[in-house]
Amino acid sequence: MAIKSVSSLIGNMKRTYDKSKDKSGWRVLSGINREYNDTFIAGDKKLWQIKSEEVTPGESVAVGMKVSKFDEDLEKIMKNGSPIPFGTVTPIDRKISVIMAGMQTFSSDSSNRLCKEHLSSKQAELEAKLKQQVDLMMDDRSFRRKYLEHKDRLRRAYI
Repeated sequence: MAIKSVSSLIGNMKRTYDKSKDKSGWRVLSGINREYNDTFIAGDKKLWQIKSEEVTPGESVAVGMKVSKFDEDLEKIMKNGSPIPFGTVTPIDRKISVIMAGMQTFSSDSSNRLCKEHLSSKQAELEAKLKQQVDLMMDDRSFRRKYLEHKDRLRRAYI
């Protein structure tokens, strides 16, 4: 499956979720991999990944794809971590947004393990596409200034 914009991917996931007979079996795992956030959403024997980068407080650029079939081994990895609230609003088109909310598992170790051991062939492709999207946005001078200010604030927060 090809890399998609997050709005297209979430729209496809919502249609799958709406048809799902096991809505309570859906799972979300998030983690941080360098400067990127990795979010894995599993349901109906499918696993999707969204790779995002925060570009201003509360706003992210994201791309994603269906990365694998979801099996018991991947389910074990997704259960390792801390339970935390999950919520996102994704605009699908001008009139419709998908709101997702619930509990997720947060573990950078688990998400990195999924990226490196199970999905490594997809990671370079997703990161390159995400970097390309951010680079396109960086051509806008006002965006570039806000983005660099935000990244500087994030770096100073950890010093």
